[in-house]
Amino acid sequence: MNALQVAQHCFDNWNGRDADAIVATFADGGTYGDPAWGRGLRGEALANYAEEWDPNTNRAPNLKARRKYLAVAALVFAVVQGWTDLAAHAQSLSMGNGDLRVMTYNVDEGTDFIEISQATNATQFLIAVGQTITQVRATNPPERMQAVAKQIIAAAPALVSLQEVDQWSSGPFNPLTRTFGPGAVEFDMLQELLDALVAQGGHYEVAARVKQYNFPKTPGLIPPSAFLWVQVIDENVILARTDLDLSKFQWSNAQSGQFINILSLTTPSGPVPLPRVWCSVDVTFNGRTFRFINTHLESSDPTVRELQGAELRDPQSQPAKTSQPLVVAMDSNAQAFPFPQDPTYVDFINAGYNDAWSEIFPFAPGFTASQAQFVNNPVSQLYQRIDLILTLGSVQAQNIALFGADPSTRTPGGLWPSDHAGVAAQLVVESQ
Repeated sequence: MNALQVAQHCFDNWNGRDADAIVATFADGGTYGDPAWGRGLRGEALANYAEEWDPNTNRAPNLKARRKYLAVAALVFAVVQGWTDLAAHAQSLSMGNGDLRVMTYNVDEGTDFIEISQATNATQFLIAVGQTITQVRATNPPERMQAVAKQIIAAAPALVSLQEVDQWSSGPFNPLTRTFGPGAVEFDMLQELLDALVAQGGHYEVAARVKQYNFPKTPGLIPPSAFLWVQVIDENVILARTDLDLSKFQWSNAQSGQFINILSLTTPSGPVPLPRVWCSVDVTFNGRTFRFINTHLESSDPTVRELQGAELRDPQSQPAKTSQPLVVAMDSNAQAFPFPQDPTYVDFINAGYNDAWSEIFPFAPGFTASQAQFVNNPVSQLYQRIDLILTLGSVQAQNIALFGADPSTRTPGGLWPSDHAGVAAQLVVESQ
């Protein structure tokens, strides 16, 4: 077998959770390491680790693994023919044979809502709301949107999928009368990003946008006595270039929708639905058409995430109900690397979708998530690849790169542009 065949054989064994076959893939002395374990495994220890892996959580049961606090560790395979990871973290895209560039970027709403999800009574919930807006303020969205804009301009995509594009508002709350005082928008991440793009010479417009969460005014407390209300609207957005020749690039037919399968968050005041959504545009580029889709799949429940992926791919319903090729640029929350791969990702590949990253860099991790919650960690903590550009039909990937993953891209205040890296690809849409 050549190196690519060996690698694919190894991937299949991980996805099948065949411990003996996984061990047999490695040469004598070959080790496996991942961020959850932090050191090399071989032989029986590797087999035990593979057998204990929980496919529903992508975690081994006895390991401490908090998604946004894991240190980065290299994934090293010493397989039969021997190969090493490629340094595929370039901040640029060469022209290659294709001139269609697309990008996906989760720009980080500034919090993981951990405290809110863990609150079990009214007092804890009030304090959790105060902690949440404090976290968002600490991540300085306006400064980070300047850094995100710089990465988008560096990638020069015609289309950009954005996730976690939030508007945060707040005002005073009177706990005695339970009334909400007048407030104001603190952060409007979409407007801040658009303004930053213009200031830096970019030319983009909103082609599609869809609300994912729209949490109403919610009372909160910043101890000891600062009561306030907080409101947040979370959107997915598609941006399109406005400075390209209209005879070469046009978009139309903006659509959006909500997945049927969603979760609800249990709070002291009752369940709160957590919808997930998609949006799309139809694109003509150099006389060839395709549909560009943006989504942000469920993060905490792998079963719901897999059902949402199936909804997205369903050729009998939108957005996949089209004869055009598809380009899906998304935060999938489905681990493509390291192994085992998330079932949702495997479903897409088995359905015939091509992963642009693995086509170009089949042996490189390409980690895209996640930095620390406050995005102020001095050393990158990216440890998994979940931000994907997938294609279906007559679309060929020519090049791909990460953006915002290098320490040099941090803000003057030392913050990463986002807790995710952006991913930009160069594609060729072929004649059908």
